[in-house]
Amino acid sequence: MTVRELAIRYGFLVLMAGLVVVFGLMAPNFLSTASAVFILQSVAITGILALGVTCTLVVGGFDLSIGAVATSALMLSAYVMVVWEMGAVAAVLLCLLMGPGSVC
Repeated sequence: MTVRELAIRYGFLVLMAGLVVVFGLMAPNFLSTASAVFILQSVAITGILALGVTCTLVVGGFDLSIGAVATSALMLSAYVMVVWEMGAVAAVLLCLLMGPGSVC
């Protein structure tokens, strides 16, 4: 395997490892468990959305509506919890019903 192929295949992993080392040296609390949990909580929604888009791309499709769908679900859930004063479970269920309801 050539250096170019190695760089293409593993370059991102090396870059990420380098960033972790640099930030760990600059901020000692960066390598703590609490920091890792906070980072994972921060990117959880984006990761779930990325998995959905990945499924679309794997089968050869292309979907630009993920941002609009996520924003609509966010607005609906906020409306349900604030204006209708319902719980998070009701908001999630209504967001799940929003998808098929918007097609009809």
